[in-house]
Amino acid sequence: MYKTIKPFEELTYHDDFMFGVVMQDKDICREVLECLLGIKIKRIKYPQPQKSFDPLYASHGIRLDVYVEDGNRIYDVEIQNRDEHDIGKRSRYYQSMMDMDSLLKGQNYEDLKESIVIFLCRFDPFKKRIPCYNVRRICEEDTGVNLDDAALLKVFNCTAYEKVENEGLRAFLKFIQTDEAESDFTRRLDDMVERKKKIEELKQTYLSWGLHDHDVRREGIREGMEKGIEKGAEEKAVDTVRKFLAMNVLSHEQIAQGVGLPLEKVQEIADQLRIQNA
Repeated sequence: MYKTIKPFEELTYHDDFMFGVVMQDKDICREVLECLLGIKIKRIKYPQPQKSFDPLYASHGIRLDVYVEDGNRIYDVEIQNRDEHDIGKRSRYYQSMMDMDSLLKGQNYEDLKESIVIFLCRFDPFKKRIPCYNVRRICEEDTGVNLDDAALLKVFNCTAYEKVENEGLRAFLKFIQTDEAESDFTRRLDDMVERKKKIEELKQTYLSWGLHDHDVRREGIREGMEKGIEKGAEEKAVDTVRKFLAMNVLSHEQIAQGVGLPLEKVQEIADQLRIQNA
């Protein structure tokens, strides 16, 4: 039923799960940001792969690939393998939730940090063959008007890596697009991916959660979990729990966390199934 899940042994850096794992390394994450932005970053604060934002009001929660902070900025870095024609609205929503997260921590508007949302696309989303699209809000009547909202969207078109003048950035974008590691940094990334694939616990985590390439995100185990969470209906969540229990792959704790039900409820459903099947 879930044949679309990519084998763990075949994962590369640009696969969603492996990207998040590798970017947990603070030094790697910092170097990636420096490469993409052309700036020096002294240190970053707690990389958080797959950070979830669940707003207080009834809306669509989001899960960011890599969410990090330095002293003055917050960053969201997203890997995109398939063109779903929604980058504009997706980035708008991501940025709004990042700002909401800051405000809920007690900040005032003037305290909001500069926020940078970065999409690493293995396709050209705007069909202009531009290696990097830098997008800010502008005034149509006078582009010289500075809104100064401290928000930036950077969309990298990795298919156009050959047009990039900076050698390091060109090699990084080529690595994402082709899996060919030609620089010291991309070779280190490639080596780290291979080391991570030898960790059995990571493989079990990948198989359990069904985290895989964005190209198949809406299919498989993760689809069931996300639908159970997003719909918020207990009936749907219970049905999802029954399906996972029948698969006999995940622990009760993993199912409870993924579906969003208390562990006691999952155990209760498991007991009911055992009685029915006795």
